[in-house]
Amino acid sequence: MVHIAAAPPKHLSAELLKKVASLLGREIVDTRLLLAGEIPRIVSSCPEAGAADSMAQRMREAGLLAFIVEDSELRNRPAGFRAHTARCRGGEVIFGNRLGAEVRVGASDASLIIRGRIQSDAPEKASATKLKLNVAATLLTGGIPIMRRVAKGSAKEPLQVEDFVKIYDRMSSDPRVEIYQNHVDYSFLGPELTPSAAGNFNIAVAKLREWFPSAIFDKRLTGRYKTDASASGPAEALDIGCKLIYLCHLAMERMDSGTALRA
Repeated sequence: MVHIAAAPPKHLSAELLKKVASLLGREIVDTRLLLAGEIPRIVSSCPEAGAADSMAQRMREAGLLAFIVEDSELRNRPAGFRAHTARCRGGEVIFGNRLGAEVRVGASDASLIIRGRIQSDAPEKASATKLKLNVAATLLTGGIPIMRRVAKGSAKEPLQVEDFVKIYDRMSSDPRVEIYQNHVDYSFLGPELTPSAAGNFNIAVAKLREWFPSAIFDKRLTGRYKTDASASGPAEALDIGCKLIYLCHLAMERMDSGTALRA
């Protein structure tokens, strides 16, 4: 399966809406909802790449930034390098994890930094669980079903919220490094260290932007859709959202250079 994704336009005119709805074979109201917000969405799928390429090209001609991505790439979730420490030395940033392993990223190698926020359900009572469609997360992916576990008989499901950062190069849609707010040793901040984990994370993000000056900084996954659906969501939905944002930036670069918009 090959998916066609599109970046919602800043201004969705009635003419563009009508063209896209006709291409997708959808009702106007459904198309408007699909193209709302700021996060790239899956708008259609085809069984093979040729048809997907053709559809994406027609959407670009209509006025959308469209690109295609294989389902296998979209759902691929390799174990990422979760950093616990970071330091800048000699034109590169050295990230270390809890096991003592290191990843080195050159100052000019990082092309994109995505900041987001993840929400997770933490049922107080979980004697039994069932799977239920997560409507908000499914909306985030453009219709790819995302399920969540719900505790039967639980009266309350408090949310746990955590900010994260993912650092990418131009070689892969998988991040080189992942940093999660509550899993970092902030001692590398030195005299800038504060008693607040949230404050320390903000300082660390600012340092990353200084260390990787040429990287694009994207924080759309900390916001909310115009449809009032939170951009925060479970790990699977956020991984898909991050891949689509990465591929969207790559598509913009390729469009500027005149090369094909294919993942």
